[in-house]
Amino acid sequence: MDKDNKLYEVAYLISPAYSEEEAQNFQQSLKSHVQSLGGVIDNDGEVIKRRLFYPIGKMTEAHLASFRFLLSPEKISELKMKLNAKEVLRFLFVLTKRQPARTYRQRIARPMDGQEKIAGLEKIAAPVERKIKQTETAAPRVEEKAAHIEEIDKKLEEILGK
Repeated sequence: MDKDNKLYEVAYLISPAYSEEEAQNFQQSLKSHVQSLGGVIDNDGEVIKRRLFYPIGKMTEAHLASFRFLLSPEKISELKMKLNAKEVLRFLFVLTKRQPARTYRQRIARPMDGQEKIAGLEKIAAPVERKIKQTETAAPRVEEKAAHIEEIDKKLEEILGK
């Protein structure tokens, strides 16, 4: 594989006058043409019959096909000539980038009452328990401040003689 090969995706519409089997045969011939030009098929696509949003050449349905391949940019024009065949209504080449495989985060299940804690959850639960303890200790301080303020009020009343 050359370093100057780029990843392309081609999508095209094949006339509904052709059967689905003929459309698949056309896709296979197109893939073999890409390989004969020195390309590598990256991702195979299916041939699906679709209803078109608007008519193309008085046709309201077409076979939609697409696939991804690696090929040098100089040879794309040769592939475009192949797609100018009478059975192809429209085609589109897109220069794409490799997409990394998706990574999914693992969910941590919360333990039910009576179940053992999961190792990963214990690490998370420890700071939460500390925060709860801090808030429990903070509540008496508020009560102490309130009691202290009440004592000051009583002393002021005594001094002022009320």
